[in-house]
Amino acid sequence: MNDILLLIGLALPLVLGAWLGRKIVPKTWLATTNAFSGAFLFAVTVFLWMPELAEASEHESVPSSTWGLWIVVGYFLQFALDGLSKGLEHGHTHGHGNPWPAFIGLWIHSFAEAVPLFGLNEGAQTAFVVSLGVHNLPIAALVAHWLQHEGTDARRGTLAMAALGIAAPLGAAAGLLIPEHPHVDVVVGSLVVGIFLHVSSTILFETQKDHRIPLRTWAVVLVGIAAGFVLSGYAGHGH
Repeated sequence: MNDILLLIGLALPLVLGAWLGRKIVPKTWLATTNAFSGAFLFAVTVFLWMPELAEASEHESVPSSTWGLWIVVGYFLQFALDGLSKGLEHGHTHGHGNPWPAFIGLWIHSFAEAVPLFGLNEGAQTAFVVSLGVHNLPIAALVAHWLQHEGTDARRGTLAMAALGIAAPLGAAAGLLIPEHPHVDVVVGSLVVGIFLHVSSTILFETQKDHRIPLRTWAVVLVGIAAGFVLSGYAGHGH
């Protein structure tokens, strides 16, 4: 896919989500799309990105303990980002007070998760953009709605969402500055896999109500898992 189209594909879900969030968005829609995105991202991470890492590591003789370690680092890096973003990337919009530190944390998250894009093969690039789009659309809607609810004026809200819209494209562009080396690619990919695992598993955990998942939510989650499996199969055949 053309590089410009990839960057547009990264930004478009955030722009669309921002537009939706400024409208009257039912909470049930946000909860449903967030549950789907969590299941989808988890499935693609397990069915596609982790096998890709294993294959790349084996090809470059990188021990599995090494990329496994960096997955753990990425997982806990997201824990650290949560301290700043207060969980915006998995649907939390309460108890923030001043919204801007949390917004900056979300911006850093969106930037960081897009860094590996241009180091992937063409089929995987498409899958990566789709994965981030499915994840980011409900989050952008949630954040836009939240900023409006917090009393942010329309101009500042629009500027904030525009800034969020360019976070992922900037992250992908920054990835081009990283020296090309197979071991570096494995480390960067492992960090992002760790971030994906944290965010997606947290979203899925938070779909529970009193440690139970409603039947309707189960259906949404299973559809998300199936969609992630299909996308992973498509990207895997693109090698």
